[in-house]
Amino acid sequence: FFLIISCTITTTLLLLTSTMPSTAFTQPITSASPKSILTINSAAMIGRVDFAYLRDNCVTTNDTKISEVEPNNNSIATIRDLIFELGAITGMICTTFMSVPHDFNRTDDESRPSPNDDPFWTEPSPQKEELSRQLGELFLHLFRISASCHLDLCTCVLKKIELNGQKYPVELCKGKAGKYTDYSEHTGITTTEGQCTINTPTKASSNDMEDTTTVEGITILIRNFADERLWHRHHCPRNIALAMMGEVGELAEIFQWKKDEGELDMKMTAKELDKVGQEVADVTIYLLRLADVCHVQLGDEARKLIEACEED
Repeated sequence: FFLIISCTITTTLLLLTSTMPSTAFTQPITSASPKSILTINSAAMIGRVDFAYLRDNCVTTNDTKISEVEPNNNSIATIRDLIFELGAITGMICTTFMSVPHDFNRTDDESRPSPNDDPFWTEPSPQKEELSRQLGELFLHLFRISASCHLDLCTCVLKKIELNGQKYPVELCKGKAGKYTDYSEHTGITTTEGQCTINTPTKASSNDMEDTTTVEGITILIRNFADERLWHRHHCPRNIALAMMGEVGELAEIFQWKKDEGELDMKMTAKELDKVGQEVADVTIYLLRLADVCHVQLGDEARKLIEACEED
């Protein structure tokens, strides 16, 4: 998950944002809210963006809003096409990350600057603007994949964060880079047991900042999760981008032998769809974290893409 990067990369893709980002967030944007909003990025203000707003206004590959699409069954071929497109978008991000500043892991020495505070990440530039747009496009595409599988992206993310909290107890893994199986004796969660989230409750917020309906609130939730376990020292942009890339590969792996025949409900069981939801959530969690450490307002980037489509 979004801690340390110990996953095998099975496809070429990527994403992330900062441990102590310089952004504070204010009012949520809903479908009925005004489109303007100011926030704080070191001293400026920007509004919160609801997951529901992005879900309802994101357009499909046929230029139809997800909220206007009939909830018919989708073919496996359609979903596999969306996974290929996910790989293509991630590939563009990977290309961008080949020319960004190199990471160095943070230490306990607070006087040492964070790699995420490099001027490349904190100052505007055409390359940073393009990367921000790419991250926003990837985010919207995850909504398309979720909707095609009859899944709610926000719910999937909150359930996976809750499960991850059980897999990685703070008192056992603080400052450690082990896999969840290192703690199986204490958690009871193994590679075959305790992984299903069908009946898992969604992660609840512990304060107003962790608003679990908005992009910014869930970003803060993920940031706090990492900080509590002292994982933030490993959360540098290129590290997280590679971790996200690995999760895209795990999502693709679910569909690699499904063939382009049949409908979703006929080809996949409830447990398999739960697995899809978890992998989509893992990609999303790393994406939110990537945007955070890269000083990118992911919700705002996605909203701007939606507004650009509406203007066209």
